[in-house]
Amino acid sequence: MANLSGEARITPDIDAQRLGNLALEDSSTDGYIFNSQADLEEIKMQRQAIWDLLKYLGTHVLREGINLTKISLPVKVFEPRSFLQRLTDNWAYIDLLEKAVNAADPVERMQYMVAFVIGGLRRQTSTLKPFNPILGETYQGIYCSGWRVFAEQISHHPPISSWQVLDPEGKFQFSGYGNWKASARGNSIKGQQSGLNKVSFSRDGAVIEWELPSLLLRGILWGERSLKYSGTITFRDELNALQCDVTIDGSKQSFVSSLWHGKSGAKKLDQLHGTLRKGGKVVSTVRGSWLTAVEWEEGGLGSSSLRVWDAAKAPVHVPKPVTDPLPSDSRFRQDLHALQEGDQDEAQEWKSRLEHVQRSDAAMRAVGQQAAGL
Repeated sequence: MANLSGEARITPDIDAQRLGNLALEDSSTDGYIFNSQADLEEIKMQRQAIWDLLKYLGTHVLREGINLTKISLPVKVFEPRSFLQRLTDNWAYIDLLEKAVNAADPVERMQYMVAFVIGGLRRQTSTLKPFNPILGETYQGIYCSGWRVFAEQISHHPPISSWQVLDPEGKFQFSGYGNWKASARGNSIKGQQSGLNKVSFSRDGAVIEWELPSLLLRGILWGERSLKYSGTITFRDELNALQCDVTIDGSKQSFVSSLWHGKSGAKKLDQLHGTLRKGGKVVSTVRGSWLTAVEWEEGGLGSSSLRVWDAAKAPVHVPKPVTDPLPSDSRFRQDLHALQEGDQDEAQEWKSRLEHVQRSDAAMRAVGQQAAGL
């Protein structure tokens, strides 16, 4: 049985210290580059496993692409965690959410929320894939602050996860759902966790909503591996007439942002820019990089800026497992436990068994729904 003990941790982000000491103008030109020794070793192992899989599937995959949520991958490309637990990596800088909860000014609250979400993107730079959750699988965790995490897999095809982060004092409720879509074509993977995220604040009844951007992972089979996000994240607080549009991918920066960064800065794909409006009027401007930092500027160009998130200095928060999990908790999965113990053969065997059970259950549900006229 998997070990359910553990402690909630607040740790420094060692990898971020390498990136976070850079000025925004000196950040990467192609997103996050996987070039550490550990990354390179994992990538070498993954590529061999993927090439073996491609030989099995056929070369048409390279031409036509494939939906990665519907294919059984070898355990060599996985980390010993379920996607439900991996979700919490997005909330590693949860102290920023706490600052948002305690902020009396709605504008300041929105600024912290934007930094909380952007910071979470840089935590998704693992080379390993989490295990796909089984329908009905759950995960429960708790942060040092006492905030509790509840996650559940509510759909198999399409794969949809839902979650809540709750404060025992009732100051807020963070909830959402995600339908993870990923497709491979040639030497890259394009993916997105589509679905609404929202935080409800009891202080004034406000609700802030947003969705995550798409990502592109290059160098799957050969060459340098890199990860970049692109798109616009729109944060909305209808109660206070606030909207913040943050665009990621410096190649698409606006004219105003180019005045900040200069001509060369417009090519930095990890950089972001955006405006916070109240009732349609710009009240603050944001710039930064999802790899390094988020800065807000009040009062237009030339005003002093405030860095609210700095990856080189910000602590990383990791929830600990609860001591009384449901029997459906991710940590009871035999394939995960075997991989944690380093037994890839047993992990692969259990993974195949569980996938067979999922397919059988899905077939029986389809028969039952047809019989019921659904």
